[in-house]
Amino acid sequence: IIIILKNKIFRTMEGKKGTGQQVKKNHILKIVILGDCSVGKTSIIQNYIRKTISQVYKPTIGADFHSKRLEIQDKDELKSVTLQIWDTAGQERFQSLGRAFYRGAEACVL
Repeated sequence: IIIILKNKIFRTMEGKKGTGQQVKKNHILKIVILGDCSVGKTSIIQNYIRKTISQVYKPTIGADFHSKRLEIQDKDELKSVTLQIWDTAGQERFQSLGRAFYRGAEACVL
């Protein structure tokens, strides 16, 4: 997995054996997932975090929150990153909540 953030590219250590390096402090990145209703936002998140996809459709009400911790190599140091992944409802009636969910986000997936 490659994360591009503010013109920096990080490669995750996911699936690789540890390098024996000491992990520096944990960084938290807020990512908001946006899109119309019923397009698969929740399925993408579930597949990324749990490696599963539910066959049962259950619409997101307002927003849902998930997290995943990664170790990334940045130059000569290993960093710990926690992704805060916000799954937003695609229904029009929840659009008024949008600004509150976007605040503080470093990235969005559209």
